[in-house]
Amino acid sequence: MSERPSVSVAMIAYNNAGVIGEAIRGVVRQKTDFPVELIVVDDASTDSTLAVAKEWESRYPDIVHVYSNKVNLGLQRNYFEAFSHCTGKYLAMCDADDWWWYRSKLARQVAYMEAHPDCAITFHPVINYYEADGSKSISNGSQKTDATIADLSRSNFITNLSVMYRRGLVDLCALPAWVSEEKLPDYAIHMFYASHGYIHFMRLPMGVYRMRATATWSTARRYKRLEMSLSVRERLMEAFSGNREVVDGLRQASASILLNMILCGDPRDAGQARDKLQRYPGYETPEKINDALAARAAFREPLMKRVLTPVRRFLSRLVPLPR
Repeated sequence: MSERPSVSVAMIAYNNAGVIGEAIRGVVRQKTDFPVELIVVDDASTDSTLAVAKEWESRYPDIVHVYSNKVNLGLQRNYFEAFSHCTGKYLAMCDADDWWWYRSKLARQVAYMEAHPDCAITFHPVINYYEADGSKSISNGSQKTDATIADLSRSNFITNLSVMYRRGLVDLCALPAWVSEEKLPDYAIHMFYASHGYIHFMRLPMGVYRMRATATWSTARRYKRLEMSLSVRERLMEAFSGNREVVDGLRQASASILLNMILCGDPRDAGQARDKLQRYPGYETPEKINDALAARAAFREPLMKRVLTPVRRFLSRLVPLPR
């Protein structure tokens, strides 16, 4: 390519031979009046993922650029390997098991960000596709149009598949080392970008997030994921220690995570979470913790929602996925 791409799309892959073609197809068929590059980094797959990606590269050499790690780096480090090859003004992400179905996704996001230079991030709803039973749902049902880093500190409402960053605002190769060590680095990256501008939400779902059957969380795995969510927030509280509103939001989210850890963990794990939760305002004593847990355990969703949710899930199976 003689012209610098306007958008770099980072795609990491590991043993995704059966699905990566759909992910790549969603990128190369984007309708834009600007150049796009797709950076695919295969993390030493043991199946034919690399061969499939290379075949797409041979068909679209001006768009698709495939790299292969000699050894498996793991998801976190592989993200940063992909970022190191990106050169575009904007950065989007699409993992190898997801896909974009809306052909003007990149054009819409770039048009908005070009017109609004104070915007650091745009994102949109995604269709959650649950492979186990074929049901579907749409994310971000009550998301407000514009948000700040303070909003993001209270809840991670951005799906990687949907995000577009103004890439130059953050040097992704110079982030603190802990970001690439965390199991959930995406949230930290959202936060660092959000510190440079506002976040804009586009209400049209433009991609499909594949919820693999293997990703169904047992109680133990759910506890582990909560631990990962807590860990990245503790790191972020240090990184943004000078911003009181952001730290307060992160503490609020951390307290909620700890309550969930107590509810779903075994007694030993619950004891560790209880000790940590007592350091948070509002939960300083065992009595306050017990009251909060009792209120949470007693909560029940409204009857109408409990009735309609399984009906909606069943009906969603009849709706074809956009391709």
